[in-house]
Amino acid sequence: MTADKPQEAMTFGELLELIRDQQHRLQVLENAFSYLTFCLDDKAGQLLIHNLKLESQNQQRDETTQHHFAQLASEMEKRLGNPTVSPPLPE
Repeated sequence: MTADKPQEAMTFGELLELIRDQQHRLQVLENAFSYLTFCLDDKAGQLLIHNLKLESQNQQRDETTQHHFAQLASEMEKRLGNPTVSPPLPE
């Protein structure tokens, strides 16, 4: 299926290629977002983690989405580590 001819059916190969591309894009976004804690001061990082944990308990979200919010909060907590220590600067 192309933007030029939306009425055409997508082949299985095209679908797999689209899924693979979306997985790569999502992985980049997840990595970029998880490094966000390094750009925030301690209070803002903790607030972000707290809000992600709240979203993980939001009953209006499906269980899978809640689980992903909890995982992201956990990953950010790990990356935040000791908030008084700054990450090394690139040379």
